[in-house]
Amino acid sequence: MGRDVLRKAIQDIGEGLLEAMLNNIYIGISVIDKEGIVVFRNKQIEGVSGISNDFAINQHYSVVSPKGELLEVLRTGIPKFGRNYKTVTGDTTIVNRIPLILDNSIVGAMSIGFHEDALISQKYDLLEQKLEYYEKELRNLRSARYDLFNIVGKSDKILHLKNLILKCGETDSSVLITGDTGTGKELCAHAVHLNSKRRNGPFIKINCASIPRDLFESELFGYEPGAFTNASRKGKVGKFELANHGTIFLDEISTLPLEMQPKLLRVLQDGEIERIGGNQVIRLDLRVLSATNRDLDVLVQEGKFREDLYYRIKVFSLDLPPLVERKEDIPLLCDHFIRSMNEEGNVKVLGLNKEAMAVLLKWHWPGNIRELKNVVVTAANLSETGMVEIKDLPDYLISNLRVTKNRPESTRSVNYFKESRKRFEKEVLESTLTQSNWNKSSAARQLGISRPQLYALIKKHTLKRAKAVSGQKTA
Repeated sequence: MGRDVLRKAIQDIGEGLLEAMLNNIYIGISVIDKEGIVVFRNKQIEGVSGISNDFAINQHYSVVSPKGELLEVLRTGIPKFGRNYKTVTGDTTIVNRIPLILDNSIVGAMSIGFHEDALISQKYDLLEQKLEYYEKELRNLRSARYDLFNIVGKSDKILHLKNLILKCGETDSSVLITGDTGTGKELCAHAVHLNSKRRNGPFIKINCASIPRDLFESELFGYEPGAFTNASRKGKVGKFELANHGTIFLDEISTLPLEMQPKLLRVLQDGEIERIGGNQVIRLDLRVLSATNRDLDVLVQEGKFREDLYYRIKVFSLDLPPLVERKEDIPLLCDHFIRSMNEEGNVKVLGLNKEAMAVLLKWHWPGNIRELKNVVVTAANLSETGMVEIKDLPDYLISNLRVTKNRPESTRSVNYFKESRKRFEKEVLESTLTQSNWNKSSAARQLGISRPQLYALIKKHTLKRAKAVSGQKTA
C-alpha cells in the first residue's frame, strides 16, 4: 500500500522528469516504503555507498544497510539529522533521515546525504548569524555606559554594592541579582561582566519573560536547518552558543517555564548543549548571571522554581536597594541624568533648583531609578529657564507635596502609595508609547517587559492612541 502511494506520487509529477532531476543533484537519496522496501535510489547514493541500485531496489532496507537508522525513523516517525557517514571513497557525508507523511500517515522514509562541503556552507551561514548579532551588541555597548563607575551614588549601600561587584569579578561563579523593578539590575550585570576576566567576551542578554514558551528551547539552544516545521533553512544559533567564552544574563529568571528549568539546570551542570535536530555536542565556557524582582525562596516553597536550579544560579548574590533607602544619592543621580542629556545635545539645563530637589527628596519612588530618570528627563524638556523648577515636575509629585503638608507621616505612604504608583505607571506608559509612535514592540523593549505585559498595562490604564489631526497620518 505504501509503495503504491509513493509510486503514484512519482507518476503524478512525471516519473522520467523526476528521476532525471534526482539523479543530477549532488545529494544522495534513498527512499523506502511503509514496509521498509527500497523503492528509489539515485545515482549519487550508489556512488557513495558502493552498493548498486540494481541490487538494492526492491530489497528490504535491512539487507541493503544492516546498521542503517532509516527503519527506526520509519517506525517512530521521528527524524534524525546530521549523522556523519564515511563513504567507500573515504569522504564524509552528512545524512539526514526523515519520515514521509501523507494525509497524516507515515507512508515511507527517506535518507538524504550531502557532501561535507554543504556542511561547511551551513556552518558559514551560522557564523554569519553570530557575526550579525555580535555587531549589533557592539553598537549597543558603544552607545551605552555600563562600567562600574556608572553605578551612581555614594550612599553606604551603593558603596557596599560596588565592593561586592569587584569581588564577583575575581571569580567565575554564577551571580543572582535581586531588586525591585527599576533599581538597575541590568546595569549591575554589565558591571559584573566588565569587571571580570570575561570582559572581552560577549555579553548576551535573555529576557525570560518575553520569549514564548514554545520558542524557549530554540532561542536558548538553537536548531539545525529544517529541525521542525517553519524552521529556518539556515538553522539558528542559540543564545547560549552566542555567549560562549563570555557571559549570559538571564533577566527575569523567575518567569522561566517550569518545564524548561531542568533543561537549563542540565546545561549549567554539564556545560554543553545540542541544537534541536542535531547530534553534535557543543561545549560551553561561559558565566551565568541572573536577575529577578521576585523572591525565589518563596517560589521554591510554592513549587514554582526548582530548588536545585536556585542554588546553581545563586553562588553570589547582589541585592540592589530601592531608591527610597538611598535618598542621599538622588541629587547625584539627577546631575548624572542632566549631564547625559546635555552631552547628547537634547537639552541645555544646569540642574534642579532647591525647591524642585526638595520635592524629589520627599517622594518615596515606587518606580525607583527608572521613575526618577523619567521625571528628570521630562522636567528638563519642559524647563524654560535652564533650571528645573517645581512647575516642571509631574502633577502627582506636586499633589503629594500639598497632601503631605496636612497629613501625618504614617498615613501618607499607606494611603497614597498605590495611587501614586498607579499614576507614575500610567505616565511612564503614555510617555513611552508616544515616543515610540505606539510601536508596541519598541515600547515593550524600552520598558523591559514583554508584549503581553504591555497589552495588559494598556488595558489596565484604558489607554488609547490619540486620533491623528486632520491632514496628518498615523504610523
